[in-house]
Formats: sequence, C-alpha cells, structure tokens
Amino acid sequence: MRNLFMGATLAAILSLGVGMTSAATAGEGIDLAVTLGYDPTPGACGTDTTLEATRGDQINYCYVVTNGTSVPLTFHSLQDDVTGSIFTDLPETIAPGASYQYNRLVVATDSVAPTSTWTAYDVNPAYVHEDGTIESDVLFADGFDGGAPPSAFIDISGTGTNLQLNDDDFAYVPIGFPFTFYGETGENLTVSNNGGILFAPPGLRGRIGYLSPVNRTLPDRMIGPAILPFWDDIQQDYIDGIGNVFIETQGEAPNRRFVVEWFNLPVSFGGGGETVTFEAILFEGSNDIEFLYQDTDCGTDHCDDGASATIGLNADRTHAVLYSFDETTAGAGKTIRFHPTEPQSFTASAQATLDVGAPVVGVDPDHFDKTVAAGASTTDTMTIANTGNRVLTWNVGSVGARAHFPAVSRFALPVGDPSQTEIGRRPVAPGKRYLPQPLAPVGVPAYANDLSTMNLVNFDASSPSKVLDEVPVSGNGFFAGDFKGEDFSTLYAIDSLTFELFKVDVATGAETLVYLAVPPDGAQSASWSGMTWDATTQTMYAVTLGGRPTASSLVKIDPDTADTEFVGPITGVGDPSGGTAIIDIAVDANGLMYGVDIVTDTLVAIDKTTGEASTIGSIGFDANYVESLDFDDTTNTLYFAAFDMGLGQAEMYVLNTETGEGTPVGGIGADPTLTEYTAFAIAHTAGICSYPENVPWLSYSASRGSTDPGATTPITVTFDAATLAPGNYSANICVNNNDLTHQRLAVPVSLTVD
Repeated sequence: MRNLFMGATLAAILSLGVGMTSAATAGEGIDLAVTLGYDPTPGACGTDTTLEATRGDQINYCYVVTNGTSVPLTFHSLQDDVTGSIFTDLPETIAPGASYQYNRLVVATDSVAPTSTWTAYDVNPAYVHEDGTIESDVLFADGFDGGAPPSAFIDISGTGTNLQLNDDDFAYVPIGFPFTFYGETGENLTVSNNGGILFAPPGLRGRIGYLSPVNRTLPDRMIGPAILPFWDDIQQDYIDGIGNVFIETQGEAPNRRFVVEWFNLPVSFGGGGETVTFEAILFEGSNDIEFLYQDTDCGTDHCDDGASATIGLNADRTHAVLYSFDETTAGAGKTIRFHPTEPQSFTASAQATLDVGAPVVGVDPDHFDKTVAAGASTTDTMTIANTGNRVLTWNVGSVGARAHFPAVSRFALPVGDPSQTEIGRRPVAPGKRYLPQPLAPVGVPAYANDLSTMNLVNFDASSPSKVLDEVPVSGNGFFAGDFKGEDFSTLYAIDSLTFELFKVDVATGAETLVYLAVPPDGAQSASWSGMTWDATTQTMYAVTLGGRPTASSLVKIDPDTADTEFVGPITGVGDPSGGTAIIDIAVDANGLMYGVDIVTDTLVAIDKTTGEASTIGSIGFDANYVESLDFDDTTNTLYFAAFDMGLGQAEMYVLNTETGEGTPVGGIGADPTLTEYTAFAIAHTAGICSYPENVPWLSYSASRGSTDPGATTPITVTFDAATLAPGNYSANICVNNNDLTHQRLAVPVSLTVD
C-alpha cells in the first residue's frame, strides 16, 4: 500500500493515500469505512469506530473507500455533518475493485459522532472545451468535433444595452433565464469591464474593484465563480467614445442565449493604440458557454491575441478550467465552446464516534501566607485534585512576583471635536528616518506594521522608542492583525486596500496569502480596522468601519480560510455628529472584549456575542488616524499604540480597563512624529505562570506527576528562609497541567521573614 501523509493542525485536511487494492463490494456502488486512531504515522489506519480521547489529543481519521462499480472513479468529494466539506473534486483514479485511503489529523476538542459521506464521480463535474474557427463571411465552419458547431460572431453594439462602464467598472445585470454554472443556478451576473463575468452579485467585493485589472492564472483564490473570455486590464475607448460593454438576451424559450460583447476597447497593459472586440454567449438549457473573438489585435505583441490575458472558467480557489494564461491563443476568428460534463456519481456514508473527555484541575489552598524566622523553614501541604473524567498530568514550578507597569501620573488632554475625527493613514511629510537602536532585554515583546516605512517592526511595548528589528512587508499596509493562539512566529494581517488576509512570517516578512477576507452582509465595508484572538473560545474577531457618520461592525473571521461571519453592529456608543469608529479591539485572558472609539475617545466594553457596547470611560486624549490595541496576556495589561493629536506624535499608552484612562508609556519609534503603528500584536503567553523561574526559597516534594479521575495528590511545599534577610517576600507556585481550560494555575505565596 502506497501512502502520502503529512501533519497538520486542527480540522485541517492532511493526507492522501493511494493504491490499496481489495475485492469489490457486491453490487454497483462504493463502500466507505471510517475508523479512528491515535497513531499519526504516515499510512496508519486505526481499527476503532468508537474511540475515547482526551481533549487536546491528536486523532487520526482514516477513510477507506472501495470502488464496487464497473467503471474507474476519477474525482471525489468528502464531507461530514459536523465539519462540513473536507475536500471537493479531489482528482484520484480508483479502478474497479480497488480502494483508496485518505487520512486527516484533528485535535480533539468535543465529543462528536459525525456521519461522513463520500461521493465519487467517473468524470470531473466541471467542463470540457472544444476549439473552433469561424470565417467572417460564413455562419459556421469546421471545428467542435462531436459537438455543436460554433456560432457566428454576434455584433450587438447597435442593438444591445450599453452598460456604460468606466475603467475597472462593473454592472449587475439579468440574464433573462436560469443558468447553471459549476452547479449553481442564477439569473443575474456581474459583468466587468476587464473582460470577465462574475457569477455572483457585486456585494461588498465591489468596493475593491471586484474583478481586478491585474489578471492571474486559474484557479484564482479571489474572484469566485467566473467566466473569463479575455481577463485583462481593459480600458474605455476615449478616442472616439463608441467602445463599451453591451448585453442582450436573444431567442425564445427554451433556446435563448445571453450575449455579452466587449466592443472596440483598448487594452491598457502594453497596448499599441488599437482596440479589441470579443464576446461570451451563455446558452439556455445546455448551459454551454462560448467565447468568440472578432478582433484581438491590440497593436503590439505585448497583448495581441491574448498575450496578456487569462482565458477560462473559474469555480473557486481550487477548481477551474484554464484555457490559457498570457498566451497568444485567441486570434481573430477563434471560438471556444465549454460544455458542462454529466458525471455518474456514487455515494456512501459511514459514522464514527469520538468520545472526548477532559481532566479538571483543582488546587487547595488557593494561596499561602507564611511567617518564618530568619534562617528557619516551614512546610505545608498543597493538594492537586482531578474532578474530570481523564487522567490529569501536571508539573509544579515557581515564578517570582512580577511588578505591574510602573505607576505614573494620569495624563489627560482635551478631547478633540468628534465630528473632526480623522480615520485612516495619517499624512506624513517626508523626513529623516532613523536606524533601529540596540534593544535591552525585551519586557513586552511586540510586533506592528509601521505605515511610515512599510516595515514589520519588532519592539518592546513597555519601551516603545526602540526597535529591535524590522523587515519590509509588501502590499498597502496592514490595519488589522494579531497572532493566533500562542504561535508568535506568524502574524495574521489584512491588507488595508485589497482585503486580502495574509500569514506574515515575523522573522522575514514573507507573506502567504490565505484568501480574500470579504466583510459579510450587514457589516460596514469601508475598512478592516482591527483584529484580535480570543483564546477562551479559539476565535479570531475583527472589526470593520465605514460610512458617514461612521459606524462599526463586529465580525468573526476564520484565520485559516478568511471566511467571515457577521456578529452584529457595534451599538450603544459613539457620538451623533461623528458616529462610531472602533479603531481596534482586544480580548483579555478571561475572554472580555474591549475597543477604543476614536470619535468619542473612549474605551468601550463590547459584547462579543451581539456587538452591543457600553462606555467605560475617556482615554483622556484626542486619538486619530489608524491605531492599534492589544493585551499583554501575561499581566493582563491593555496597551494602545495611538496617535495623540495633542502631542502631535505616536504615543504608547496603557489603558485602565475599569476607568478607560490612559497612562503614557512613551513615544513610539526613534522619531514619533513620523511613526504610525498598526496591526499591533504582543507576543506574550497568558498568565503569570507562562514563564516559570527559580525561586530559591520554595521547593516541593514532587515536581511532576499524574492524578487519576476523582483522585487527589498531596504535595509538600517547603518555605525556606535560610538565606533570606528579614522582610516580606512574594512569589507564585505554578501548577502547569493538561486541563486545557486551566493550563497554568498560579497559587500566590506571601512569606514574612522575622
């Protein structure tokens, strides 16, 4: 048996296996077996259909499908009623009587009993295409062997509806009949000036141009279902004003056709002054699609005959029919006809049960107050309990008491006029840039995008004038960003103009595209202004704002797919004259969400289930432009990388989550008047026990062990003042364990030495 297998993270598709041969099942159909196991080794396949697991375990889901039909099965889809789609149209040939193994690794979180459904096809449920040619003086010519003959080019520039599109413009138009494309049926299309048709309404993508003037190869992760006869940077005919895009529905039911003609339009990239004319025809009933090219001589070989265009059909981020990309395949008279395939499909289902339990840690007492004479020692008992239904594993260590942010006087300046709040990148006059300064050991390690240099900077949020390191990033700048969980090597950030979600390597600045993060229906769509990770629910939240007066919306965003879900408008705060502008949000270690409204210059509390907000209090200064907010999860301190209009510079603040008041930390960057930090993310794990250290006057009878469900384990703690001078000492006993909801328990210790 030959297998391909690789590791992955929660709910990610992991591996493929091929070539496992077995006898065919009886009858015409397929058979599916789903088993569970712990072994992540490549090719491993468990034998259990019911498996007990502990939350956090890595589980190997093994799917084995057997082809009991008489035909080879070449494409496959898998879904279950818990995860949803696992893959679609996977290309893999399974001969009659053969079997195929597919594995995915999942981190166990909850008990589930998914019913998995495997669908296999004999041919890809997509499109096949045929080429043809037409002569200008005949109706049909050779081509399309075995299929319909090509249509003659239909010039509708004198009879069709002129969409009067501008450069990079689009229009949402009716087809005139139901049309099915890649399994989706609709009666409206979005026609773009840039040589393509989008099988979807403009929605919120229209704000960013929808079909980009920059063509790409297929499949394309951005545009969704698309019909692309000549995707290129096409302009308008400003010379004689007669070129544009025309549409017309012709014929009678059930044999109507919808014609879109791009007539007499110049190509921008490398164009030589000539114009191009081409069209797409959609056929009722057959759902065929035909591309016809009348004149594709743009005046230069940079774009003649499609040399700078993408031609084909796009389904989604993984499936497409690419006819050509930047190739001269569309000369005058060329015709391409696409036929939807009619596959045979076979389906089988199977169920597997994952019973997930968890240990539940408890520690008694919850603090120690001890007094001991100088040079002496004393002991006490700390009991670790497990009230859960799985074995608890633990280790005990210590950490010294951490000083909170040094107290300084409160700072407040008059807040500016709410109606004059400036949102977005601030204007900065050209000035001298400064090289990064050497950095002392980092107190609060953080990252941010400096919009003034377009660099990703690594700095200490508690000493923000110094930069440890910086690397260039591309794009238009990231307004929203945060880390996912405790992986501080990858910053998730959204491009401020294109709405593309990227994974950014903080060491190199290398960007990996996730997908287009489209604000969901109901959300404000002008800008993504902030993003935060909620460790208590394992959820990434983001905030959008737009409109006049401004309004803000709360959204969930999947960092692995860029899928978005509308939570609700952020209501209950703001100012009537200026609206509401939540410039960023942050969630503390307890799961409480906060935001800063820069219209009223207030810290607000936000209900992350509805978006409803309430004012905590004024931050005490006039904040403007793009700013960023994040918690230091180790100390639960809320930092605000702001631009203070009163000071005229970028300033770091700590915000009091009970009053809203801001305490200044210091200017950001070597020259704060030139600096603007966004996508600010602190790289500290949660809780004071995240970074254990040696506390010499504390020791334990056992430093690690396990506790069965329902049991307790006593630990003797020794408080040793042998080397301590008289005085007061404090520390924390840290119980790190596998209870994922309380992984790091801190037991405060106060020791008085007489």
